[in-house]
Amino acid sequence: MLNNQIKIDNEQIIAVDNKGFQFNSFTVRDSAENRLTLNGSALTTNYLNYKFDMNIRARNFRALNSTKKDNELYYGQLYFDTNLKITGTEAEPVVDGNLRINEDTKLTVVLPQSQPGVVERDGIVTFVDKDAPVNDSLFLTTLDTLNKTSILGMELSANIEIDRKAELNLVIDEGNGDFLSLKGEAVLTGGVDKSGKVTLTGSYELDAGAYEMSFNFLRRRFDIQRGSKITWIGEPTNATLDITAVYIANTSATELVQDQITAARTDLRYRQRLPFEVLLNMDGPLLKPLLTFDIRLPEESSVRIDNEIAGQVELRLNQLKAEPSELNKQVFALLLLNRFVSENPFESAGGAINAGSLARQSVSKLLTEQLNNLAGDLIAGVDINFDVVSSEDYTSGSLQNKTDLNVGVSKRLLNDRLNVSIGTNFELEGGRQTNQTGTGGSSTSPNLNVEYALTQDGRYLIRAYRRNEYEGVVEGYVVETGVSFIMSVDYNEFKEIFENRKKRQAENRERRRKERENTPPEKPANPPVDDKTDPINNTRKEDDEN
Repeated sequence: MLNNQIKIDNEQIIAVDNKGFQFNSFTVRDSAENRLTLNGSALTTNYLNYKFDMNIRARNFRALNSTKKDNELYYGQLYFDTNLKITGTEAEPVVDGNLRINEDTKLTVVLPQSQPGVVERDGIVTFVDKDAPVNDSLFLTTLDTLNKTSILGMELSANIEIDRKAELNLVIDEGNGDFLSLKGEAVLTGGVDKSGKVTLTGSYELDAGAYEMSFNFLRRRFDIQRGSKITWIGEPTNATLDITAVYIANTSATELVQDQITAARTDLRYRQRLPFEVLLNMDGPLLKPLLTFDIRLPEESSVRIDNEIAGQVELRLNQLKAEPSELNKQVFALLLLNRFVSENPFESAGGAINAGSLARQSVSKLLTEQLNNLAGDLIAGVDINFDVVSSEDYTSGSLQNKTDLNVGVSKRLLNDRLNVSIGTNFELEGGRQTNQTGTGGSSTSPNLNVEYALTQDGRYLIRAYRRNEYEGVVEGYVVETGVSFIMSVDYNEFKEIFENRKKRQAENRERRRKERENTPPEKPANPPVDDKTDPINNTRKEDDEN
């Protein structure tokens, strides 16, 4: 099930005497030579009853290396650091310590599906239970292992951390291919009581990720917004979602506002493609989340938006919030058709769907994918990126077709702390603008971006750039040059940004001090034991002193 190869060196020794078993740096290795070390003893007088005093340490050890064939419910790679203390007896072991999921982890968990299952066959008639998932007993049995262990009498308490680069994938609908990809930082507390019940408390703060949604042959990717989170307050499968994801639909607002604004039928400015954000909100239980949608026009955008048009669009979007059925209609129109629909879909100011425009967009995406695939291994150590962009521009009051080929090259230097990117734009369709000489920009002027990480973790950056941006038919290409200082800060409350640096450093030192105090010392190879003392029934000397 775990599909992980564990190796034990030939020279490893377990000392066995009349006191029990002694482990002196007993080490096992995974296939990548990462170590897990066991120290301590399992004391006994009859080799039936044991008293444990052991410590387990590991650094970037791989515990899971499986595929879907090995386990349909969860699979992937799982790497961890740990420092665990094991005490108690064989009947009631006690495990306490820390566990950290590392950045190389990529774990996939498949959620049970609610699909029809065959209940009974009688002749040619088939009875189907539509409320039961496929392989219902198999799924429920496997799922129950996440909430309850078969090992009774054990007490386990562990502080669990998840590295922000570790990737967790939740398969929401295996039949359609819908899945949730998550990256973030978590601080959790896990436990198992004597009855075998598994509990998990804490939150998983998300920094990045995506939700892949399928509509038959169409796939839409929603990018998860920072600040989303998953919260546990009980069983591992009983988590609560609070996730917001965004899909960008570049389309015109003509059909959205034409029933409210007569001018929208004739004013070509309304046909300008705008970057509408379709928001997907996932709330409630992990196994049965509530999905809701919203639409908004971002305040900051690379597309120049007329103030009058932006105001009318915002007004209409606010009206949609009070009409859930109309809002959902427009959401699914954006997801399926990548455009709005009017109240009467057979009467549209834009006429029928522009087949030429759709074809141009599809070909642009296809060319982009193929060019990037061809350039993937073209030059070792250098990243090459191609992007074919085809669009329609109405900012001048008339239709202007425009197609550009963007070519970019980037290289990381100085142990990945210096990143140099240079690119240029080749205008394949659409004439050069008359005012380009005045602004100093042109379609082939290079874009240059240089970033240097002042710190190893990349928290402080210096960036120098020269950008060549297309601002529409009227403005043409405009050059923007500048230098910026970038600081990335993680915080839970806004006031933490302004806290004194020395105070934060003192808090970090105090936290590390407590971690060292809570880390039990390694036990010697042969701890002294009084021969007259029963190691099973007698408590340790330090326990008596306390």
